[in-house]
Order: sequence, then C-alpha cells, then structure tokens
Amino acid sequence: MEITRSKNNPLITKEDVPFRVNSIFNPGAVKINDTYLLLCRVELPTGRSSLVIAESRNGYDFKINDELFLTPDHHTKCYKYVEWGIEDARITPIDGKYFITYTGYSKYMPLIVLAETSDFKDVKIHGPISESSNKDCSLFPEKINGYYWKVDRPSAEHRKDIWINRSPDLIHWGRHQVLMNPEEGSWEQDKIGASSNPVKTDKGWLMLYHGVRGFGITSIYKLGVLLLDLNEPWKVIGKSKEPILSPDEEYERIGDVNNVVFSTGWIFEDNGNVKIYYSGADMNICLAETTVEDLLSVCK
Repeated sequence: MEITRSKNNPLITKEDVPFRVNSIFNPGAVKINDTYLLLCRVELPTGRSSLVIAESRNGYDFKINDELFLTPDHHTKCYKYVEWGIEDARITPIDGKYFITYTGYSKYMPLIVLAETSDFKDVKIHGPISESSNKDCSLFPEKINGYYWKVDRPSAEHRKDIWINRSPDLIHWGRHQVLMNPEEGSWEQDKIGASSNPVKTDKGWLMLYHGVRGFGITSIYKLGVLLLDLNEPWKVIGKSKEPILSPDEEYERIGDVNNVVFSTGWIFEDNGNVKIYYSGADMNICLAETTVEDLLSVCK
C-alpha cells in the first residue's frame, strides 16, 4: 500500500501552543463542514494532561485555541478518577452529536470516560464507562443490530488484548468479548489497542490499531489496520500483516518516548482519501495520507 507522510511534519509542536506545555500529541480528529478539528492532548508543566482544540481549514495548517477545552477540574462528579490527567481522546459523530472517549488517570488506574458535545464549546461529561485498568476506547458511529458498540483494551495480569462490547444507551455496557489477541512473534506481540474510531466501508468496518513489541528496556509502537464484519463487528475479517506506519523519521524516533507512532484519530474525505493524524515519540502531531482502497488492500 502507499502511505505518505506530510512534507510539513510535524504539523504541530509545543512551540505552536499559545501557553506553556511540555508536549502536544495524540489528537482525536473530526471534520465538521469544512473545518478540521483536532482534540489534542497537552502535557502541562505539572506533568498532568488536559485536552485542547486545534482547527484548520485545509487539514494541514492548524491554529490552537488559547484555552483548554477539557481539564480534570471540569469533572466535578468524578474528579477522583481523573485527578492525574485526561488523555488520548477519540471523537465519534453519532446522530448529530460528537461523542468523546478518553482515558482518565488517578490512583485508581486508567479508565474510560465519555463526554458529548454538539459544538465543541459546551460539553456534557457522562463520566466513567469502564472499570479501572482500561483504555484505548473507540465507539462505532451507528447502532448495529439495535446496539451501540465500542472496542477497548482492558489489562489483566499480562494480557493486552482488544475487546468489544455493546450498550443500549452508550452508558451501560455488557456482553464483553475478546476481539483480537496480539500475534506472537510479530511486530505486535506484546500488546495491541484500538487507535481510531471505526469507519464504515462497503467491505466492512475499518479501524486503526497500534501494536507494540519490546526490545530489551525499550518498546516500538507501530500502526496497523483491521477490517471488521459490518453486521457482526466482533468478527475480524481482515488485518494488515505488516504495520502500515512505523517510527522511521527522527521526529518519531526521538522524544519523550522513543520509537513511537501512535494515532487516535483519522478523517475520511469524500474522494476516498484518508488523513491519519498521529504523534511521533509522544512529542508532536503529524500527518500521513493514504486511501480507503489502499487500507482495504492490506486487510488480508
């Protein structure tokens, strides 16, 4: 397949943020009319993370808001679960609203938090939708067989598998089952997790995922792609055998966490092009472009 990094990578670094941060990375992504919106994680000088909006008219040149969009302090009813920061948002449009899933951190370990907005100005925080030790949550954009569906990555002992579950209302979740295991002896052998929100194609649901393999005291994070059955989304009908994006460039290999490409958002254009927004080495925001056709072609 063909995937092309933007010649302007990294598109966003901490120098572009109009207030002091340690880093900016891992953005959720959505296109609203003609505006590209990224919901970016910023690590503040305290070492704790919040979310800020960046907007663009062309998908390449972004302006970052002067104020944070969402912070732990906004979570008045569940602050104890997000006290150490909120991270790595994914955005899914459902029925005219935008639902945001992200990780809350505290002494109770990571868990998944759900919020919704209609305009990215006012936001309703629903609170945790998982128990602790869970993250990497992505929502499907429509009901399937009468239910909402999400994928996530609970951690139990040494297992780091992707799971799928369903809900009648986006709040109460059940029927949990394993979707996919890491493939032993491969680039994803240590752990996997959902990256992007699933997008519907005529072949199935496309979804980015990340895979991790450890080498000595370090790990390498790469991106792959999954294809799930349209009507039975718990069935994997295709996946990339090789990563579609690996940390090759200096801005992906050297940073706060070396050797990382990590995505939490992509945008499908009407012409079949796909913009994958990702971060290199937990330090910046980058862009790689491909097509729906190319992504489907590697899901064997």
